[in-house]
Amino acid sequence: MTPDSRAILRAWGGARWARLTLASRGDIERLQARLWLDRMAPVVRRTPAVAHLAGRKLAAFPVVGPDEIRADFARWNTLGLDLATAEAGARDAEAGGPGEVAPGVAAGFSTGTAGARGLFLSSEAERARYIGLSLARLLPATALLGRWKAALVLRADNRLYHAVEGAGRFTFRFFPLAGDAAARAEALQAYDPDVLIAPAQVLADLARRAEARPGLPPRLRRLFWGAEPMGAGERVWIAEALGVRPDPIYQATEGFLGAPCAEGTLHLNEDALVVELEAVEGAPLFRPVVTDLYRSSQPMIRVRLDDLIEPLPGRCRCGSALRAIAPVEGRVSDLWRWPGRVVRPAEVWAALEGALGPRAEWRAEASATGVNLSLEPGAAAAKAVAAVAPLAGGRPVRVAEESPLDGGPKRRRVRWRS
Repeated sequence: MTPDSRAILRAWGGARWARLTLASRGDIERLQARLWLDRMAPVVRRTPAVAHLAGRKLAAFPVVGPDEIRADFARWNTLGLDLATAEAGARDAEAGGPGEVAPGVAAGFSTGTAGARGLFLSSEAERARYIGLSLARLLPATALLGRWKAALVLRADNRLYHAVEGAGRFTFRFFPLAGDAAARAEALQAYDPDVLIAPAQVLADLARRAEARPGLPPRLRRLFWGAEPMGAGERVWIAEALGVRPDPIYQATEGFLGAPCAEGTLHLNEDALVVELEAVEGAPLFRPVVTDLYRSSQPMIRVRLDDLIEPLPGRCRCGSALRAIAPVEGRVSDLWRWPGRVVRPAEVWAALEGALGPRAEWRAEASATGVNLSLEPGAAAAKAVAAVAPLAGGRPVRVAEESPLDGGPKRRRVRWRS
């Protein structure tokens, strides 16, 4: 099920061309309108959940949540697949199999949070599109002419990622997030990738090992993080330790949502998506409502995500008209909410990085009764409490020493408990 290299090349060329020719918001909106009319109209007619809305404008479609799509999975795909069949395919892919659930169509699980794994489908054409867009957005224009070794660290493997080997002289290797961190670091060193994509927690672990053993980090040309937030100070520290700047990738079950430019700024992939920004109450932030203008096996139409989005003012120095945003700092459900006071995760990160430094391990969990700080043994607890106290608004800040501080596939340092 390797995508046709010509299809990858077409997708790559289309993405490169879009970045060069979309000079204004008007250009982007006209492209989106054309894709919605030309590409998505037949997809809507084949999607039982929304077929009755065929021919209508996007604004007429209901906003839905990922849980709603999963609960009604059979009506939210165009292949007549039921949830049990798709989940069985995803489990097969996770175990190293093809994950095929229909001719040329593979299923997979995304990383997921709090035990909820996203389930997605990808056809051969969609995998080619994903790889072509990824290469165009993440690597230099000359990348297809050279040899590249790519490494990906995530919770679950999927055939979607391996499709990069159909793009040319690319070698790809998947490294599972679970397991011994030291063994994974040694395996990455032995593989010696040019490109590494991993969660922030993995890059932080590699940075600590690099400081302890100079020369340990592999030779890297590009470094990316996704799946979980990274602090601003942590990003600088990791860049110094590993010798290359980590740049953000914004990807979810709902699609490849954003990629960094040459400046390291995250841009939404609005040449392939419509991303509506829905205001978050009490904070100068937004949550995205995503419509993918290319997916057909499992359409994503006006799907509301829980991510916190902060648009950046003005146009990025790279010159792109695609909307620039700050790296995703957390989820809407991670906001600390007290009467008359909303604290965003970025404020908590800044306070604790300022008090403890970017290398420190910590977790901050708030509730109506105050804040619980979990710190690694030996941390400067008094400084941490003093930093967080103004954010807590007079509520108690309690400290516990524990290690490891977090478990699961995603590091969630800032939380709110209802």
